Amino acid sequence: MNPAGAPRYGWHALAPGFAPSPFIHDALSGGDINVKSLGLGDNCLGYAAGDPDFLIELSGEFRRITFLVASAQDTTLIINLPNGSWSCADDTNGLNPALVYHNALPGAYRIWIGSYAADSHDESALYVSEAGPETLPTTATGPDPARDPLYGQANLSPGFQPAPFTAQIIGGGRNQAADYIAGESCHGYVAEAPDFSILVDGSFTEIWFAVYSPADMMLVARAADGGWHCSDDHLGANPAIGFSFPPAGLYKFWLGSADEGNYAAAILYALETEPEESLEFSIDTACDGLPATALQVGMRARVSPSAAAGINLHSRPDTATTIIAQAAPGNSLRLVGGPVCAGAHRWWRAHVNDIGPVWLADGDAATRWLEAQA
Repeated sequence: MNPAGAPRYGWHALAPGFAPSPFIHDALSGGDINVKSLGLGDNCLGYAAGDPDFLIELSGEFRRITFLVASAQDTTLIINLPNGSWSCADDTNGLNPALVYHNALPGAYRIWIGSYAADSHDESALYVSEAGPETLPTTATGPDPARDPLYGQANLSPGFQPAPFTAQIIGGGRNQAADYIAGESCHGYVAEAPDFSILVDGSFTEIWFAVYSPADMMLVARAADGGWHCSDDHLGANPAIGFSFPPAGLYKFWLGSADEGNYAAAILYALETEPEESLEFSIDTACDGLPATALQVGMRARVSPSAAAGINLHSRPDTATTIIAQAAPGNSLRLVGGPVCAGAHRWWRAHVNDIGPVWLADGDAATRWLEAQA
């Protein structure tokens, strides 16, 4: 990708208070370059052109600026910032990617609109606004079994080992499952793409799929015969779905969060008998480059004295999103979601008195900002 290239859809200058707002310009997404293979950073995905699609010149001091791509298809957003660094987004508002910058650097923002799929060039529009992304278009599509699973696929035959089969997943999403699937147990927020797929051999007498998580989760399954199934609170607060003489084929799973905006680590597991509450699992909280932590969802945590300036509380697990408030050293919080590894931080969702749910990072490579409270 060539930041020095001529922008395919032009150069545009914007100053604080620009009008009309939002700025909107049409474009076609996609290109021949596999962005993920370049290693530009988190969420730098899709296929994009070599030259930028847009060059947006910001002049003056913007307290907040939002870049969002609206399309009926699945697109990504890649931006080369004035300081030469890269930032990217995918699926911020439904399938629409957005990036928000606070106290934005003045200068040239070189923008690529990527297509999630190769060889796809889709009608899109770039939106630029001083408002947040929640005021701009969204494309929530509901659980889509045609998309690739986010966390992989496995094949299971009778007598599989080790048993139970397990896979750790960050569950949650922006789609209320009940809006797309009928059923009393279909209330929870799921992603568009399935979290995991399992190819089931046709000779099982019985097979069960279940979820363990300290957070309140639900499970959606699309069976090989095309039927939808949901579960909530089968084993205490944990869901489970069983099949007798299941038809052979691909079973797709979405792990949903009971709370909108929450993303929480969970274990999807499979076994050949109905699961029991005595089963024990451990959530892996490791993030590359960060020290180990004793924190887990369900704990109370305290802001460490080492975070002398406090910890920023964000609307999402991303330093570019809205800062809602700060938690001072000694403040206590209840962890209800996470951990999410993103942007060189490990993020947790917490409930803060008089504010509600927020996201905060527990430290960086050198310092812990958050510690377990006895």
